[in-house]
Amino acid sequence: MYFFTNDFDYFYKHSIKFRGGLKDLRVLFVYNSKGIDARTLLVTTQGRSLMNKGVHIDYYDICSKNVFGYIKHVKHLKNYIKRGQYDIVHSKFGFSAFTSTLAGAKPHVVSLMGSDYKLERASLYISKLFARFFWDVTIAKSPLMYNALKGKNTVMIPNGIDFSRFKHIDREIARKRVGFSSSAHVLWVSDPERKEKNFDLAREGFANLNTNDVELTVVNNVELDKVPFYYYAADVLLVTSKWEGSPNVVKEAMACSLPIVSTDVGDVTNITEGTTGCYIVESDPESIAMAIDTALSFGKRTNGRDKVRNLDVDNISDQMIEIYLKLVDK
Repeated sequence: MYFFTNDFDYFYKHSIKFRGGLKDLRVLFVYNSKGIDARTLLVTTQGRSLMNKGVHIDYYDICSKNVFGYIKHVKHLKNYIKRGQYDIVHSKFGFSAFTSTLAGAKPHVVSLMGSDYKLERASLYISKLFARFFWDVTIAKSPLMYNALKGKNTVMIPNGIDFSRFKHIDREIARKRVGFSSSAHVLWVSDPERKEKNFDLAREGFANLNTNDVELTVVNNVELDKVPFYYYAADVLLVTSKWEGSPNVVKEAMACSLPIVSTDVGDVTNITEGTTGCYIVESDPESIAMAIDTALSFGKRTNGRDKVRNLDVDNISDQMIEIYLKLVDK
């Protein structure tokens, strides 16, 4: 169960009261794309939705792959915030939030995505410390994250997805577009080099399958517009991660009504609950293989799209705006 806020009388009254309306609410998104298109898409999808509702959104991409890059951006970000006269700074990912904090961001909203906070003692301790003393609102993406942080200003709101990107595509058209053969196809959507995604487990589980004529397809570094075609062309999505926050790949597969086999990470259990054709399994090859065999035997699309309607990015944006307005009102 997500902790969505529902004080809409407050929301609408204050959106009109605030200066000239939401168009005068200036928000800066601070994030680190690391040059990965999917990270940028995650941030800009939320940004576009907020802009459609009238909020002014700017972006500051740290775009660095080491700690020195984060530190190097502190002074520049401080000047950027001052020049922009932002009402809210919203940092996406924990390390970006540390940079924003050192740059003096106030009021400061922080979204911890999952892999950035992880349940490692050091990073979790630092996140809890900053959430308590420096961040005005901390947004956790799953019950596990929320319970680990336990802060009085912590709320639980998952990432939203843009449903318009995942409209129905005819299976044969989708398979032709992505070049699938007549075989069944199991999707694994991520970078195999990322250790937390645990591609070795996917490979080992696939090797134990009893079902014949099945291919394991890794979707990584493909055109973003092509990704929905993979979901509609495939038979099963496989997630083998060691840890996650609120994995969008699962929500995207649900929006395309694709059967799912996943380890119990992040909020996957909450998202797939009550959806026939979705299977949460232990992190061992035999369990993975058995669940894939079962999902392939299921042999049809799920009712997942209806189950995740509430995770449309526009619904999430309403929650964001309410948080912003309450902070500004203080």
